[in-house]
Amino acid sequence: MKQKTNTFFFFFLSLTILLMNSSCYSIFFGDREFNMKKGILYRGKETYILQSFYLPDTIKQGAELKTMVPLLASIGEVGGNSIAMDMLRDSNSVSVDATDIETIKTYADRAKDQYMTVVLRIAPNSKPDKKSPLLNTLKKEFKSLLTIIYWTDGPYAEEWTKAMKKINKYWVIISKQNADLILTEDISKTKVPKEKLIFSVVPGKEIGKVHFLLPYSKENLNHIEETYAQYTPCTGLDMNSALSLLSEQEKQEGFIPLFDGKTLNGWWYLGDNHNCFAVTPEGSIEWKSKGGKALMSCERYDNFILRLEWMIEKGGNTGVWVRAPRGSRASKIGFEVQILGDSDTTALTDNTTGAIYKVLPPKVKAMKPEGQWNDLEIICNGPHVKVTLNGQVVQDTNFDDVEELKYRLRRGFIGLTDHGNHCGFRNIRIKLL
Repeated sequence: MKQKTNTFFFFFLSLTILLMNSSCYSIFFGDREFNMKKGILYRGKETYILQSFYLPDTIKQGAELKTMVPLLASIGEVGGNSIAMDMLRDSNSVSVDATDIETIKTYADRAKDQYMTVVLRIAPNSKPDKKSPLLNTLKKEFKSLLTIIYWTDGPYAEEWTKAMKKINKYWVIISKQNADLILTEDISKTKVPKEKLIFSVVPGKEIGKVHFLLPYSKENLNHIEETYAQYTPCTGLDMNSALSLLSEQEKQEGFIPLFDGKTLNGWWYLGDNHNCFAVTPEGSIEWKSKGGKALMSCERYDNFILRLEWMIEKGGNTGVWVRAPRGSRASKIGFEVQILGDSDTTALTDNTTGAIYKVLPPKVKAMKPEGQWNDLEIICNGPHVKVTLNGQVVQDTNFDDVEELKYRLRRGFIGLTDHGNHCGFRNIRIKLL
């Protein structure tokens, strides 16, 4: 008994030391937390490219869904993944109001759930010392919060960088020098490795591969969207060939094909693996390997009738993203019609086939056994969304009546998701309303 107790004690002691000293500290405590390793920014175990827009007065707007969700959605829509905000209401402040602390934390939680983050700018007009209310607030309220990236600026940025690292050495800190990530206006004069630089200009053809932090403005949002569009080649369908796949009735009704049965023209990959899906000789899109994230339509759509067929393996996971953004978590910024290999389930939850993912369960169980093709129709007309699976209505709702859905995007891409499981799609067509 004594030997077992000693073994457990030394195991626990070793684990504690590892957690206290490991550069991968945040991996142990949450898969959405940030850490730096060999000059590269990680979020949990995955590399993370910070694409941030700075709106100083964000906390003054509060964190109600009607302001927070559209703001984050506008950033994700163009491919961004972060909102930068001032911690202080003005540079002469010496403390942070409790309401503002709650706003920051609410934004951080919402952003985390949307695969986004908050960059918190700390730029006081005084040096940090033991009596500083701001420094004490950081220690008390934010010490263990690793889902935020911290940005020091102003006349005492270097002093604050050092003081903040003493609060938590694992915090990822942005500054103009001597920090984890270096914010720069002129990269030609710096010797810092590019992976540690944050561009304060639109990054051009390296979009998606380098960090940036830009003022939040309609002009900058448009610049980023245009840059992504320019460097995300998308080949259009051979419409004459594709139209032959439609029935005469659908042609008369105004449907157009989104898939030609031969190529992936008309679609682009969100992830790096461009061999994730392949077209089969039978004329369907079949999942082959993970890493594609999703196959996204070249065009954005707002009001439409989408029809397609899908199949999935037992226990598999996929879905159809609707009104999806270019970046961040499409299922929480637009919405997702969930598809699982769960034909044997008796439960109807917000995470079973036919659900509006993590919001509304399906009205009925309507999927066919795994391996068989299912007919799916999604109608979006303003706030009204109706989903029919194999002839049965599984969703029929007004998004304006659902608090979680009413502020989400009303226009976006259609995405066929890759969750690392075998699935297929075919006969994809759409009618604009």
